[in-house]
Amino acid sequence: MDIVTGMRVFTSVVDSGSFAAAADKLDLSRGMTSRYVAQVEAHLGARLLNRTTGRLSLTEAGQDYYERAVQVLAMVDEAEQSAASGVVEARGLLRISTPVAFGSRHLGAAVHDYLARYPQVRIDMTLNDRVVDLVDEGFDMAVRIARRIDPGLVARPIATARLVACGSPTYLKRHGTPRSPAEVARHNCLTYAYAGSPRVWRFKRRGRNEDVKVSGTLHGNNGDLLCAAAAAGMGIALEPTFIAHELLRSGKLVRILPGWETETFTIFAVYPSRHQLPSKVRTFVDFLVERFGRNRYWETGIKA
Repeated sequence: MDIVTGMRVFTSVVDSGSFAAAADKLDLSRGMTSRYVAQVEAHLGARLLNRTTGRLSLTEAGQDYYERAVQVLAMVDEAEQSAASGVVEARGLLRISTPVAFGSRHLGAAVHDYLARYPQVRIDMTLNDRVVDLVDEGFDMAVRIARRIDPGLVARPIATARLVACGSPTYLKRHGTPRSPAEVARHNCLTYAYAGSPRVWRFKRRGRNEDVKVSGTLHGNNGDLLCAAAAAGMGIALEPTFIAHELLRSGKLVRILPGWETETFTIFAVYPSRHQLPSKVRTFVDFLVERFGRNRYWETGIKA
């Protein structure tokens, strides 16, 4: 039996003073109302109501059960209202997974501004470059940077970022500046472990693709590390603009092969389902789109 519905019917009968009045209040037949109360009594193995002609009274067990049922139903109603308000109003703990470099460089200030707008939300953000399982690991959403997202997740584009091949002025003066993708292969190339093909760099110009097999003395799983090594004169890196933009603007890194296109990636917000999407997730995704979608400041001042 549905014990909560049984409680509601029983307390309504007590409050109304009759089965007929409770039936009208609950939009049930009198027979169904009586059946619910009988099921509760059978479930408990105790008589709750004394039924006499034209009058109902609570037994001792019925009085105790009624008082406790009122408390239980109040807690159920409060829980339902709290859950419903969480869908309408952004509130509660929001658990997010994000890549290390993008999270540390761009989401700190964004989170500050979001929480100022939605003060009833708390954020637990994990920076990790591996692809987490949102459901199994208990995340509400993730920021992912990829060409495409695996089926089974809802993916909303936030912004785009492209890769740029770059080296320090010191390194390029010492070893020469590559004039074509083929010449890149002769240089010390710093490779990123989580790239789809970390030792193959792809360039494109006028519809012609050129894939270059590269190698070097540093292979790492963090873009900031590789950019710092490149700026120190170690070699050439192929890194996204959202990591390299400050070093490129300062002149500590110089873009090579500016006439060649490199790969572009989409920055996505991903979450498990659109169904009954909590307001804390919806508002944060909307906020990221608003903040980064029209203002890809990491592209400013970098030649196409």
